[in-house]
Amino acid sequence: MLSQSTQGGPGARISTAVVTEMETNRLVTQPSLSERRPIQFLTENGFSIIRLSEIDKSISAVGATHHFLVRDPHGYELHIIIEISQKAIEQITASSRGRISNESSYWICFAERHLATYLWENDDYPPDACLTIDQSTIDDLDLARRWARQA
Repeated sequence: MLSQSTQGGPGARISTAVVTEMETNRLVTQPSLSERRPIQFLTENGFSIIRLSEIDKSISAVGATHHFLVRDPHGYELHIIIEISQKAIEQITASSRGRISNESSYWICFAERHLATYLWENDDYPPDACLTIDQSTIDDLDLARRWARQA
């Protein structure tokens, strides 16, 4: 196995290529590890939020329950579960005039924004690593009205 890393100056893209030699002596490249990293949502007070559905494809990214990996400013990580109540779902569904279904990507965005707000306002993880959202905000309703219909 051959590994190669290239580094540039400030702002340059850093990539790593891993090359393995197969029995047929063909060289096959594998995607860079940096290209498979999930997107992190960063709060102003230093918390980092990652959607677990981007790391583990067996975890659903749709519906009323969402899983996140949250890292605090000191590097401690915790698995957080966000539950969206039926009342909040009904408010959003009515506001969107039915455009947002239970299968919409809107719900993971909704859960992520509420988790980020909680972390910012409380500067701590939710109790028992779980947060239930019972009420939608004006911002949630506004975004729901503008959310595109998804198949």
